[in-house]
Amino acid sequence: MKNKEYSKNKTRIVLAATITLLVILTSLLWMTTLIAKGKSIDSILPGGIAVLIALFMIPFIKRRYFDVKKGYPHEDERSKKILLHATAKAFSLSIWWMLALMFYTGMGVEEHGFPELIPRHVAAAGIIGMAIIFAISYFYVNWRGETE
Repeated sequence: MKNKEYSKNKTRIVLAATITLLVILTSLLWMTTLIAKGKSIDSILPGGIAVLIALFMIPFIKRRYFDVKKGYPHEDERSKKILLHATAKAFSLSIWWMLALMFYTGMGVEEHGFPELIPRHVAAAGIIGMAIIFAISYFYVNWRGETE
């Protein structure tokens, strides 16, 4: 049983490392393509994405790898509860975020003269905002230790 669990956890780590590597390589390919086209300033965004992913995911994967190697479980009961509470908070806050975007694109533009956003920018702002809200709520719940 323990060998099966070790193999399953090791597969998860390899999958996470592979996806991380593919995202970093894709960002670097995007950056080099922009540089080759002479758009050096535009290449800052994909370069920043690659650096941010490397800064956050490499230590995470390294820690998980050594935890599995030592025989620790992939997830314990506390981490599952923290993830559940953070997800619930992020879902609630994301609804408010989407309502704020709806207000911005509706009344904000028409009545207050805010700059108008095209639909893909609204969608991108919604998704990025929800990801940021989840990250903040996860770190907050983890810091506070709210598991009940």
